Amino acid sequence: MMSTSRSDPQKPWLSVVTPRFPFPLNKGDRLRIHHQLAILKDHYRIDLHCLTFRRISAEDRQQLDDRCDRLTLYPLHPIKAALRMVWGILSRRPFQVLLFTERRHVQAMRKALRAHPPDILLAQMVRTAEYVKDFDDVPHILDIMDTLHAGAEREAKQAPWWKRGLLLEESRRLHRYEHRMPNYFDACTIISEQDRQLLPHPDRSQVFVVPNGVDTDFFDPNAAIPPLASDADPVDVAFCGNLGYAPNVVAARFIVREVAPAYESLFGSPLKVAICGAQPAASVMALSGPHVTIHADVPDIRSAYMAAPIFLAPMLVNTGLQNKLLEALALERVCITTPLALSALDARALDTVLTASTAEEFARLIRAQQDEIQSNPDRAHRGRQFAVEEYGWARATAPLLDLLQHQLHKPVPPTRTP
Repeated sequence: MMSTSRSDPQKPWLSVVTPRFPFPLNKGDRLRIHHQLAILKDHYRIDLHCLTFRRISAEDRQQLDDRCDRLTLYPLHPIKAALRMVWGILSRRPFQVLLFTERRHVQAMRKALRAHPPDILLAQMVRTAEYVKDFDDVPHILDIMDTLHAGAEREAKQAPWWKRGLLLEESRRLHRYEHRMPNYFDACTIISEQDRQLLPHPDRSQVFVVPNGVDTDFFDPNAAIPPLASDADPVDVAFCGNLGYAPNVVAARFIVREVAPAYESLFGSPLKVAICGAQPAASVMALSGPHVTIHADVPDIRSAYMAAPIFLAPMLVNTGLQNKLLEALALERVCITTPLALSALDARALDTVLTASTAEEFARLIRAQQDEIQSNPDRAHRGRQFAVEEYGWARATAPLLDLLQHQLHKPVPPTRTP
């Protein structure tokens, strides 16, 4: 456990608890809190508490120097985590909650929070709920982010038989957990209206929607973006994401095994595909072929988006607002996704993002856009404008700021006298 400290007595203290250290930005939860902290830091002194399964270097810690005043790390022990998963068969808690809940750190975190009492507390994802769910000393808010039980249920439908039962059990456990966990917090947030409607809690209408955003200054098509690879051939479509994450694995396999063959069957030429991202699973690496290139751990993810004029996001499993879609739109890529992924975006996205459900529909849309892109770039320009106007991080984080201010200044109910 390590901590650094600075002070600014003009601002209230906000303690933030995360299941992972928010850097590098290769996972959605890291990306979300990393950018939120940059906005929150203007209004609060940030006391950041991060669980982590990996060793955090001094260089990585420096990435948060301008985003927090105090940092405490809680290194999770892999062997203890494995044992919790084994004993988890006898538990009713979700496996991913058990994975991140280490008793010694629960005690250490509560001790640290009482030693430096915050004015308000924000916990990220249900994976951190056990650490602070009973911490009633101050207003505490849970950022649910995604409705995880629905994602686990969809993943089970795409999983091999030996994994299906485990995913369905995890979905059931998450459903129970998401039903009761909001009762322990003063308020909850979630990424999209789509996820809020799937939340099994009876008072889900009281959950606040706080969307993800996109750094439109960084994801700028006019920036000096290096090419994906010096020897890379031109490709027709690209897909990006954490390639060890099951929904992205499902999407990558769908592109290569279903969309590409449908395209070649319909139009008589191969579809050239680039699949890019961190930590690719073995099943993703196996997709590599004469017309499919896998780029692992790309130094600058913008290079991956810019490798092709069309960005495919056939998200068949997970719910929630897709960061990859916002980033591709900001970079003026023509985006084709599923209705499931599009439903989490603002209604204005209907004018900029194309949708398909089957491999043949994807193939036909790809061909139509290949014919149109050069002569009519309006769709790509509208996508950039939509991302800038609707999903900059300052705008996306504004509802969270309002909620924190409301909870911070909420009147304390009078104590009843006998």
